[in-house]
Amino acid sequence: MDLYYNILSPPSRATLLLGEALQLKFNLISLDVHRKDYVNAEFKKINPQHTVPTLVVDGVAICEPGAILIYLAERFAAASSGLYPMTDPLRRAIVNQRLLFECGTLYKCIFVYYTPVVLERASPVEADRQKLEEAVGVLDGFLRDSAFVAGDVLTIADYSLVCTVSMLVVLKFDLVPYEQLRRWYERCKGVISGYNELTQRAISMFQTWMEEESTNR
Repeated sequence: MDLYYNILSPPSRATLLLGEALQLKFNLISLDVHRKDYVNAEFKKINPQHTVPTLVVDGVAICEPGAILIYLAERFAAASSGLYPMTDPLRRAIVNQRLLFECGTLYKCIFVYYTPVVLERASPVEADRQKLEEAVGVLDGFLRDSAFVAGDVLTIADYSLVCTVSMLVVLKFDLVPYEQLRRWYERCKGVISGYNELTQRAISMFQTWMEEESTNR
């Protein structure tokens, strides 16, 4: 399986971490932003969305991160692992909803609020900040009665969301008001193998990238 990825991408890190948990060996192909690998013709033939991660299995490209995590769990995870509840439609629906919330709401809110601030050095937009706070509050609410985001068992939804939340930590978003989220975040750091090492690598690369961006301005 070919995995096109970038370590700065939270969905890419979620895929790498799930792959480690499932003891998978990907053929890793790192895409470089500065070389504009994302938009070259060769990659756009593989994935017209030109997004990462992209997983290619037997010549078929799987492009959306949630779909990739579901595919890997369905194909390689033991049913007893609980990573994806294959025999329980209701629990599976909850996991799917959390994955959709991550990509359609939380990640989007982070991207919209922070991209102008980080990349363009623009002033933050208060309305976008409020939407982000609301999204983080929703995630905190999901965790009010359970240890993990879709129940009391670690699932692929936790892999997805914890990597996205790590962006908030790096960007120094104030998580103090979100007690349940903070407890869950620490819990995930302790039980997801390789999380701390991979996240630290990403932080180091992000800092280097930011320095290069500042130099090129």
